[in-house]
Amino acid sequence: MSQTMLTIGLPIALAWMMFCVGLTLSLADFKRVLQFPGKISAGLAAQLIGLPLIAYGLIQLLNLPPVVAVGLWILALAPGGASSNAISHLAGGDSALSITMTAISSLIIPFSLPLLLPIVLPDVAATLPVKTAILQLVAVTLMPVVLGMLLKRFIIATWFDKFTHAAGRTALWALFFTVAITLAANTKVFYQLFSVASLAVLLLCLLGMGLGALVAKGFGDDAKLTKTFSIEVGIQNAGTAIFVAVVQLQQPELALTPLLYGILMNIPVVLLIARYRRAFSHAN
Repeated sequence: MSQTMLTIGLPIALAWMMFCVGLTLSLADFKRVLQFPGKISAGLAAQLIGLPLIAYGLIQLLNLPPVVAVGLWILALAPGGASSNAISHLAGGDSALSITMTAISSLIIPFSLPLLLPIVLPDVAATLPVKTAILQLVAVTLMPVVLGMLLKRFIIATWFDKFTHAAGRTALWALFFTVAITLAANTKVFYQLFSVASLAVLLLCLLGMGLGALVAKGFGDDAKLTKTFSIEVGIQNAGTAIFVAVVQLQQPELALTPLLYGILMNIPVVLLIARYRRAFSHAN
């Protein structure tokens, strides 16, 4: 039952969150983002180059066991997907920039992951199907966002304004639902919560967020950009990492680290969202 919820309920919850994000966006938001290609390039560089360097450093510094090391490396090569977009929205980041970065990185992953994976796991031939990666991106991220944007553009009515407001409030509950699903489907990893693997994934997440914030500071004191880069660099796609370990490499034991990450990353995420919500409520 828990696995069914993970494979069906989780994508539906993510798609709903992305629909709620779409209700807050317009085409002008994406035009604005594309006017600053330097920001996109810097964010992607931190995400696709900086974070793997952090992971490699942690592997060496903590002298991680091979299974944990490979799992951490796979995780570092799998940038955030729909969840990071939804988290960025809920934390007050730049949703358009977050989605743009996800769209670009999702097209790069199928090529970069097999190329970089042998650095830590030699003699491996892992390939992510490009078609599958694109279809997942379209189904869970792009289609719900576009639908939300279209409804916002063409429906002008009081009832729709109320619906938009209500939907925005449910997005946070949808995030909690995804956390609950992850926990229910992966109870077997609880015994590892106080292990070196947990320390490694928390450090990867926090150092990635720190790197994102540092890169954002190079573009000035922009709170929205800082949040967006922190989340996009620090929050990885545990689902993709698990897929690579279990399906592509056929080594389920390598999924331990991504599973732990899928649980523990929610600690800084919840704190970040709570801080934004508190500041937002005080401002209003």
